[in-house]
Amino acid sequence: MDADPFSYGTIMLMALVVYATRLAGSELMSRISMTPRIEAMLKTMASSVLVAIVVSECARGGVREGLAVAAAALVMVASRSAYGAMAAGVATAAVYTAFVA
Repeated sequence: MDADPFSYGTIMLMALVVYATRLAGSELMSRISMTPRIEAMLKTMASSVLVAIVVSECARGGVREGLAVAAAALVMVASRSAYGAMAAGVATAAVYTAFVA
């Protein structure tokens, strides 16, 4: 695969932006006093991002995505295990792809 200089430049720019964001985030958080409200927001932020990704894929997707999300939700409710729920969702999508699609 032969990439052009624009692609390499774009990748380097994205890497620099990510690095600058991480540095700026650490610097900003060192200046903010940690209140219970901020702590609660930070604890739920990763879950919010995961839910946003799942919901957008489910809205764009079809039967496979719907079944995978349903399986993950059922496992999550039954076991309270996020890892188990993710595994169930991925396994459901894989089985659907292997046998139906």
